[in-house]
Parts: sequence; C-alpha cells; structure tokens
Amino acid sequence: MSRYHFFKQGQSFTYLDTWAVGYDDERRQLVEQGFVTVVAPSFADTPAEALALLQDHEALEEERRVHNPWYTVAGILGLLGMS
Repeated sequence: MSRYHFFKQGQSFTYLDTWAVGYDDERRQLVEQGFVTVVAPSFADTPAEALALLQDHEALEEERRVHNPWYTVAGILGLLGMS
C-alpha cells in the first residue's frame, strides 16, 4: 500500500507517492511552482483508488456544506461584516 499526496494549481492536478525516493524534492518543486495540497496524504493500493477516496471525501464535504445551516448563517454574517 502506498501513500498518495494530491496537489492542484488552477486546472492542473497531480499526485506524488510520499514513500517514493525524491518525494521531498518533488513536493518542494511543486510548491515553488504554485501548487497547493488538496488534502492530507491518503493510503491506497493504486493512484486510482486514492483518487476515488479523494472524490468521496470531496462529495462528503460538499454535502455537509449544502445541508449545514450554520454555513449559511456564517456566510450572511460575513457579508454583513459581523464575523
């Protein structure tokens, strides 16, 4: 099992295996190029499995945002300058 770390910059999306030789240098290069981490590294057998886990995580986060009225209240207060 590997540990995959996903990065994004605009429409560009990539990943690194955190246990690969040179991971630290490659991560540093991505960050210097403006890439940001999407989430904490994920354990998976393949990159495709790790991507599926990431998509499941993002779907859950979106569902929480849609169904949590406190996000709406916080957004309104922020617009009113009250946060």
